[in-house]
Amino acid sequence: MTDPHTLHLTLVRHGATDWNGAGRWQGWTDTPLGALGETQAAHLHARLRGRPPGRVYSSDLSRAARTAELTLPGQPLTLDARLRELNFGQFEGVTTSDVQADPAYHDWQRDPWTLPAPGGGESLQQVGERLRDWADELSPGRVIAFTHGAAIRALLCTLFDWPARPVPGYVLPFNYQLAHTSLTTLTRTQDRWTLVTYNDHAHLEES
Repeated sequence: MTDPHTLHLTLVRHGATDWNGAGRWQGWTDTPLGALGETQAAHLHARLRGRPPGRVYSSDLSRAARTAELTLPGQPLTLDARLRELNFGQFEGVTTSDVQADPAYHDWQRDPWTLPAPGGGESLQQVGERLRDWADELSPGRVIAFTHGAAIRALLCTLFDWPARPVPGYVLPFNYQLAHTSLTTLTRTQDRWTLVTYNDHAHLEES
């Protein structure tokens, strides 16, 4: 029997876009889901078929919302801008190789957790805090939310005090990967959060 006082939260990274394939940083740029992403969502739909999803939320960016629609067709969907990706500011649309000689990029990379991305962007700490605000409002029960790779990892760092140290050659201060359409599951009981699974993408490993 499910504990009526426990929140069961599943976080899903959106499916791949063409910008993901090109290594471009998307952030708040509203890029559409690509053909590969649609296939990934179809695999996740097959995996979750028959499981009651509970309440369904998504970032208001189309790549996340479309992943939700393909994974759970016909389910009521609530969009929330707090589930958006990190705003990369002036670096929206660039690749790491594009900015290797940019002093502003290297200044930001000294501490991207607390320093906002230049040009009106966010820090990852801000991202983690807005996702934490969203999660803290959730009532007990089952929730699935379609969001973004940096956003999920920023939330986990915020909830569990994980370190966020710069990684040479990688724009985000996380040395652990997160696959497209992967499942990360958590529970919250009496304000205590527990990580149950991270980056579960078994549905993408089928032959």
